[in-house]
Amino acid sequence: MAISRSDNTFRGARALSFGRTTKGLLGQRDRVDFYRFTASSQVDFSLSLSGLKANANVRLLNGSLAPISIANRPGNQTEQISATLESGTYYIQVQFVGRRGNTQYNLSTSATSTPPPPPPPGDGTIGTAFDIGVLTTTYIKQDTIGTNDLVDFYKFTLNDIANLDVRVNDPAAVRSVQLIRDANNNGLVDDGEIFAGQPFFGSIPLDIPRGTYFIRVEGFSNVSRPYELTLVPTLFGGNISPDPGNTLPAASDLGVFSGTRSIREYVGRFDTNDLYKFTLNDLSNLQINVIGPSTGGGIQLIRDINNNGLINDGEIFLTRATFISTSISVNEDLPTGTYFINVEPLNSVGSTSYEMTLVGTPYGGNGLPDPGNTLDTARDLGSLSGTSSIKEYAGVLDSDDFYKFTLSNAANFQARLTLNFASSLIRDLNNNGLIDNNETFVTGGARLTRDLQAGTYFFRVDPIGSTSTNYQLDLIIT
Repeated sequence: MAISRSDNTFRGARALSFGRTTKGLLGQRDRVDFYRFTASSQVDFSLSLSGLKANANVRLLNGSLAPISIANRPGNQTEQISATLESGTYYIQVQFVGRRGNTQYNLSTSATSTPPPPPPPGDGTIGTAFDIGVLTTTYIKQDTIGTNDLVDFYKFTLNDIANLDVRVNDPAAVRSVQLIRDANNNGLVDDGEIFAGQPFFGSIPLDIPRGTYFIRVEGFSNVSRPYELTLVPTLFGGNISPDPGNTLPAASDLGVFSGTRSIREYVGRFDTNDLYKFTLNDLSNLQINVIGPSTGGGIQLIRDINNNGLINDGEIFLTRATFISTSISVNEDLPTGTYFINVEPLNSVGSTSYEMTLVGTPYGGNGLPDPGNTLDTARDLGSLSGTSSIKEYAGVLDSDDFYKFTLSNAANFQARLTLNFASSLIRDLNNNGLIDNNETFVTGGARLTRDLQAGTYFFRVDPIGSTSTNYQLDLIIT
């Protein structure tokens, strides 16, 4: 079976038919396949990815490319997903995650139409909810519930991220209080739309994003009593619009970044993750400070090395978790390029507003292409004389830097690095573009000195261990 790359993007996704098995092949040269299908009504959907010889994962995505369910069992175990889907277009992403080789796979799917759930019991419904309007300050409502009126619905809208405290004053009157979001706007309380609830009276302090919500108050059938509902919103001051996307192509673009930027947003059950994109036009130091006053979360720094719009193995080069009440901080030197920051909740049920402060400090590179990692791609400094100063980066994203220079006369050569990197002088005696035995003739650290004859040389800067930083190199010819 030949590897095909025509289905490596959402645009090229292959149409999928239910009730049949589709065979495919993935490997190092073709790591992902996409499929597309449409549900004309609500269906119970299931898929199975089997016949694997190496590790592969599968994702179910909605029409906006947001993940619905992910199956990522280790090794070559069969992956399975089941979900109830509303009518619409969906995508399946099959991804090879092995380090070598390839694997065939069998993708089987089925979909069975299901009737919509019945309306909730009682005489209160979402459609007849009492509309509080836009909630900005404390709201108090007195009502009676029980016997002939078992359910009361209240509707309200938040135009800002908020921490919401829901209180009911009488445990003898109220059996339960629930916070609901009608995600599919069908006027029904479906599975997964009850965001939080209390089996008895009490308080539900929650961080929630902008949107329209419902409060459902349920009473006891054997008694009718008055109660008081109190809603206390504490507005957070969200400042990103539209909401940051959940995929690299939909990331909130901060543009070319330097200076300071403060971001106030929400991540959690209503919003699985927030992605931000930014570009550095100079070597820079980036500081990220995040604080979440509620359940907390974590951050990742990502570089889409192959520009495929997916987060592949090796592209998450920094992870920090978690932030709860106290902040977490990142302080990282970075080369020029485009990056992504991913903010995630602490767990699948956590929800929190967060404040993220970004500080970008340019290092003052000279704007030249990055020095190569081989003799053939070394940055050519030409004929050296006097003092030459270079500012560059080496580390996780750039393993080492090579510089090429020529001396027209015998001279004393000095190299000075601002950091304790390894350094070495090389002469490609046979001009084969490789570092052969005896061609590295001087090694050192942050300081290297040598009397040299006229000729062409290479100077290598090599980080020690996990060091990842911007550096200044001074080359002095006397």
